[in-house]
Amino acid sequence: MRARLLKSLLLVALATVPAIPTSVAAQGLGQVMMGMSNGGGWVGIPIQHGKGTFSTATLPTAAMSIAGCVNVWWGHSGSWEIRAHESVLGSNLRIEAEPGQGVTFEHDFGMTAQVDIEVAWSEPRDTTLMLWIGVDPTLEAPEETCDPYEG
Repeated sequence: MRARLLKSLLLVALATVPAIPTSVAAQGLGQVMMGMSNGGGWVGIPIQHGKGTFSTATLPTAAMSIAGCVNVWWGHSGSWEIRAHESVLGSNLRIEAEPGQGVTFEHDFGMTAQVDIEVAWSEPRDTTLMLWIGVDPTLEAPEETCDPYEG
């Protein structure tokens, strides 16, 4: 279940672009697939008063399997709680993340996915949470996807 929601979180993250603090912009399926083929990318989630939320539309996931890593940008402070609910599968996930410490995952998708994300920061301030979402579609070395790069 944890891997399934981390995978869903990955897809959600790849479906968004770095955003200004008041919005999250969705990308098209072509841009999501390009991010996956490039090994991942950075995602911005607006945080106000230490909290942030967003939801995806129902996205086609074509029953694919991937492995990867979610990594909070090393320049952030505090701790981050990320809760995800994938409504198509009905799964839930809660993870605690520290800046610069990646969390690896593997997941098999169904044909579609829709994810609601809630983020809570240990500091009640405004920022944009920057997450590196790394992807290894070969399923061979997800730990290597934890190191962000400028792609």
